[in-house]
Amino acid sequence: MKNLIIVESPTKARTIGQYLGKDYQVLSSQGHVRDLPKNDLGVNIEKGFEPKLETRRTKNLAKLREAAKEAQHVYLATDHDREGEAIAYDLYAILNRVIKDESAFSRLVFNEITKPAILDALTRASKIDLPKVEAQRTRRILDRLVGYLVSPLLSRILAGNRFAGLSAGRVQSVALRFLCDREAQITQFTPEEYWEVDAHLRNGESFVASLTKKDGDKVELKNEREAQDVVEQMRASDVTVAEVEEKERRRQPSPPFITSTLQQSASSQLGFSPKRTMRIAQELYEGIALREGTVGLITYMRTDSVRVSPEAVDAARKLIVNNYGEAYLEPKERVFKNKRGSQDAHEALRPTGVDRSPDAVSPHLSPDQQKLYGLIYRRFLATQMTPAVYKQRKIIVTAGPYVLEAAGSTIKFDGFLKMMPTARGKEKVIPGNVNAGDSLTIEDIETRQKFTEPARRYSEAGLINLLEKEGIGRPSTYASIISVIQERGYAVRDGGSLRPTLLGQMVVDFLQRFFAETIDPQFTAHMEEDLDQIEDGDMSRQAALDEFYGPFSARLLDLEKQIEEGNNKMFRVKADVECEKCGAPMDLRFWKGSFFLGCSRYPDCNNTVNLPPDIAARYEDQSIAVADALAEAAASAQQTIPCEACGGTMELKAGRYGRYYKCTDPECGKTASVSTGVPCPTCKQGELVEKYSTKRRRTFYSCDRYPDCRYAVNDKPVKVCPACEEGVLIEKSDKLACSNRACSHQEEPGTDAD
Repeated sequence: MKNLIIVESPTKARTIGQYLGKDYQVLSSQGHVRDLPKNDLGVNIEKGFEPKLETRRTKNLAKLREAAKEAQHVYLATDHDREGEAIAYDLYAILNRVIKDESAFSRLVFNEITKPAILDALTRASKIDLPKVEAQRTRRILDRLVGYLVSPLLSRILAGNRFAGLSAGRVQSVALRFLCDREAQITQFTPEEYWEVDAHLRNGESFVASLTKKDGDKVELKNEREAQDVVEQMRASDVTVAEVEEKERRRQPSPPFITSTLQQSASSQLGFSPKRTMRIAQELYEGIALREGTVGLITYMRTDSVRVSPEAVDAARKLIVNNYGEAYLEPKERVFKNKRGSQDAHEALRPTGVDRSPDAVSPHLSPDQQKLYGLIYRRFLATQMTPAVYKQRKIIVTAGPYVLEAAGSTIKFDGFLKMMPTARGKEKVIPGNVNAGDSLTIEDIETRQKFTEPARRYSEAGLINLLEKEGIGRPSTYASIISVIQERGYAVRDGGSLRPTLLGQMVVDFLQRFFAETIDPQFTAHMEEDLDQIEDGDMSRQAALDEFYGPFSARLLDLEKQIEEGNNKMFRVKADVECEKCGAPMDLRFWKGSFFLGCSRYPDCNNTVNLPPDIAARYEDQSIAVADALAEAAASAQQTIPCEACGGTMELKAGRYGRYYKCTDPECGKTASVSTGVPCPTCKQGELVEKYSTKRRRTFYSCDRYPDCRYAVNDKPVKVCPACEEGVLIEKSDKLACSNRACSHQEEPGTDAD
């Protein structure tokens, strides 16, 4: 009789299977085998929030049952986190029906998929961690209560139909609130003018010093006149070196990666989304086919611990000495401390073997795998290398009552940067022959007008950092949080940032008013702490759910009562547009994936105005400023054009797929795209027309001969590039630039085509 090992994924099963002999059979559960029902709440609130679990993947379970019947022992080797523990328990509950002997089951836990790690885990088989299972069950029930009970109300009030598909999530809604709060800061921000002054000085070598103080206080120049007064006074003053400061700064390496820091670094350095990062990390963890066989290249990728095994540290230190010399080895083993509240179930993310360098395994990896593995490998080795040493030099200059400073630094010894050259940063050299008491000559004084800028939108990496800082979510959930709010249309990637959509802002406004606790960061973080206490055995599932459901159910009942009483306008988003028919203000409304303006006197007045899907509206305090954007959109295209099919008139419309023309004759009903009037530079036959991508939620421009011609650009074209004729000129800042990357042509707006 063979021993049966059950893991989650088929890839992991194949990798582990090759390490073990004929006495073992390794199969996959293919993920969760039980879950709450899809079309029902699945939680009996009156019976202590008892979950109704339904069996999934019945065909695969039948195979597992047959294998278990024939097995000598069953090892449940799912991931060592809450989700994995719950899968292990569910497998036990199902298979225990055919194998009554509880001693025939063991829990197998490992941090990496290598032969030594698997063989060692088999010697340390243990029991299922039931408190960890309870924590997962509680989290799942909490999420179901919010999603299943709030979402229909959200759809009913915002879209007039409980089946409109709008949804709320316990953790995702908090992340969306962070984006909306930042957007509100940007919207309400008023730029303030200020001026900077730089002096170009010389004493043998020339250098630039920036104005910092006047009479010992920080200088704040608010207009050009004040800046020019400073320039005149400085030119009339003796300029002298008051002090020269020199010191060394030691830059320490960062800790090894945990889930959140890996996602942040992969986002900022590689441009990977968190979802993409975790998918690639999963591939590296589960096994890559090398010449020596299939091997897991990294340790488990869902972790918030910076702990590293002594064996891994020792291997890294030996490699550093052999490859780089003693000068690059930190004299003592560097140990990092976990943050408060970190779960120490897994080691930090690291390579499973430092002898498998990125160069050595690159022939066996995809380009994305190469990039991510290199990032993890270099970060880990750097943790045991010496600090980088910088030589810093600052020159402090006086000119009458003013103080100017010039500062720079150069690398004296690269240390761990030998392993991470891209982290060096820019060096700035300051002249070394300038000494205290030297008189300096002013070559030029430069003034610059500046304006204060609002806080930037969060990037995906920045949002993960904020979620971690606030205690929202856990390492295993960050990627799904970021992807879900985009998949639901609540946020979009705009350049390198996340921007909340009109729908996202509207949803947060609704939740803020009726279910404030669901988007309160402190409350959500507190619930995460409750889950941790359940996992530690210090709190019961019942207590945590009672704490949440009490105030939550009271708000549900109040809202449902208002709906029953006919208060269908309890949540309105007012627009700065008046109804053309009756003069009443119009409200923002949502229906079947699209926004439109409807008269606030509905049903007495049923006038509506469709909104283009990516219109630049300003959302603030349950109101929307959209009048200017509508006027600009109307001016950008003809309101009517002739219908080529029937000779009638086509009117400009807006729908969920963007703007288009539609014939006013109901018997014709033909439609046409909005043309830019710019010929296609590729096929020379078609014209570039306006299109809207529902996936990326943005307008783009493509040839009207699609699919015969697939030319497309993201930005609105102005004309065909006169230089290369293979691209189109698009607006970039205050210039027109060619879309063809091989062409560097630019020109001022308004330049003739010839």
